Amino acid sequence: MRQPKALLLATSILTAFTAALARAATSSQPATVTVTPRVVQMGTFYGGAKVRVEGKVTPGSKVVVAVRGSDVTEFFNKVGRVGPIWINTGKVAVSGAPSLLMVFSSEPLDSCLTRAEIDQHQLDAAAIKKQIQIEPQAQGGDPIATDFLKLKVRQGSYRMVASAIETGSVEDGSLPYALEFVWPKNASPGAYEVSVYACREGEVKESLKVPLKVVEVGFPALVASMAREHASTYGIVSIVVAILAGFGIDFLATRLFKKRISAH
Repeated sequence: MRQPKALLLATSILTAFTAALARAATSSQPATVTVTPRVVQMGTFYGGAKVRVEGKVTPGSKVVVAVRGSDVTEFFNKVGRVGPIWINTGKVAVSGAPSLLMVFSSEPLDSCLTRAEIDQHQLDAAAIKKQIQIEPQAQGGDPIATDFLKLKVRQGSYRMVASAIETGSVEDGSLPYALEFVWPKNASPGAYEVSVYACREGEVKESLKVPLKVVEVGFPALVASMAREHASTYGIVSIVVAILAGFGIDFLATRLFKKRISAH
C-alpha cells in the first residue's frame, strides 16, 4: 500500500510544479510600445516637438529605445596639405550610416547589452563606424569616419543618453517604462523608426518597432512643394523676395540714419 501512496504524492507534486510553471509563463505579458505623436508636424513656428515612448516589458528587463533615420549618402570636402597651406583636395561620399540615431536606455548601455549585441543592433557610434563606407577608398579613411561621427554628434543628429528611461513597479506581470525627449529641430522631414529592446542577461530578448513620420505643414510645406514641382517659378520668386528684402532693409536703414542726423 505504501507504493501507491508514494506514487500519488509524487504525481501531486509534479502536477503542482507543472501548474506553477504554467502560471509563471502566462503571468508574463508580451512587450508593448506606444509612441505619441506618431506624426511630428513642422509648421511655420516649429521649434521642436516632445515625443513620448511608453509601454511594458517582461519584469527583470533593462530597456533600450533607439530612434533611427534611413541610411543616406552624404558628401564632404576632403582637406589635404599642399606645402604650408591646407586646401580642398576633392570630395568623399560617406554612406552606410543613419541620418539620425538617438539611443536612450534605462541604465548605461554597456550594462544592458554585450558589445556583440550593441554592434549587431547598431546602437552606438562605434557600431556605426564599423559599417560606414567611404568612397573613393583611400588612406586616412578611419579619421574621416571619426570626424563624420563627431560632426553628427555636434549637430545633435547622434545622441546616446543613459538612464533616460523610467521604469515603474511590476503590474499584472509586466514592467512599465516611459521615455520623453525633444525631437531635434534639424531633423529633416521623412520616415523614422522607433525600436524598443527588452534586454536580459546582456542580450535582446524582445524587440518592437514603430514607424514615426516627420512632415511639413502650412507655409513650409507650400515652399517645399513649390521647390519640387515648380523649380523655375520658385527660383524667380526667391530672387524677387531677396531683392525686395534688400530694398526694405536699405529703406529702413536710410530712414533711421536720417532721424539720427535730424535729432542732432
